[in-house]
Amino acid sequence: MKRIFGFLLIFLMLLAASQAESRVASVYHAPSESKAPFFEVPTLTESPFDQGEDLLRVDFINIKVGDAILIRSGGESMLVDGGSKGREAMVKIFLAQEGITGFTYYMNTHYHDDHIQGATRLLKEGYLAKEFLGRHQRDSKNEDMMALIAVTEQMAVPYRQVFSGETVRLGNAVITFLQDTRVIKGNVNANSMMLHIRFGGRSILLPADVTGSSLTVVSEQYPDYMDVDIMKSPHHGINRLRHEFLLATSPEVFVITSNMGGGTNLATQLKNNKLPHYFISMGTVSATTNGETWFISQARVQ
Repeated sequence: MKRIFGFLLIFLMLLAASQAESRVASVYHAPSESKAPFFEVPTLTESPFDQGEDLLRVDFINIKVGDAILIRSGGESMLVDGGSKGREAMVKIFLAQEGITGFTYYMNTHYHDDHIQGATRLLKEGYLAKEFLGRHQRDSKNEDMMALIAVTEQMAVPYRQVFSGETVRLGNAVITFLQDTRVIKGNVNANSMMLHIRFGGRSILLPADVTGSSLTVVSEQYPDYMDVDIMKSPHHGINRLRHEFLLATSPEVFVITSNMGGGTNLATQLKNNKLPHYFISMGTVSATTNGETWFISQARVQ
């Protein structure tokens, strides 16, 4: 009897330790000088990472409204989209602050002007890369796509089309491209390329401008890439998320690539579900991880 009781006690202690471990937050936030992230969250006054530690950093650059996302790992970098014409000026300010003059990769999720024009102009101004990756084929007849291809040829930066399920490595980060591959005529957003980033045990999802049923399709086709820690707002927060997609991904925090007016629909849904979130218009949002813990901070708008 004593032996059974001893085994039971050990089991309960292990169970309690396991439950305590599961309650440890994977996302911490720097103290905020604004209302964001709008709910009480675990905070740290300074970065928890050691100098020289292998890290993944994702910066959602403040271009007011639009996607310009810099991913860095192991000395390599990728700029995802770049906003519309004129927004590249704000990207250049951030890059100058970080001492960045070029990238390992550019990535274009789709050829809408607010996702392709800024990157095209950066490339033309000499921000070069080893390769330009894109969702569309290089002989597309879209005007903005044709302009991009012309600049890649002028600047001798190879362009490569990427496909759903394909992966690239960036340092020790693994980036997987995900897409609703159904033919949906006249809906470029629905077929835009999503990026799933994994670094150690942590993950982040960048859904580009995909919304509605296309998000559901991707979550059903790629269930192993759902259940993420952080998510960028699909389509700048203009649209609410379907309940099944929100349940499948269950992120701990959202970054809305818009202002409090443009991203109001998603923000209202997040508030109703008590989910922390940031707007890039309130300052560039930086998410850094060592593969175990995320640390999120937001730059103060000067």
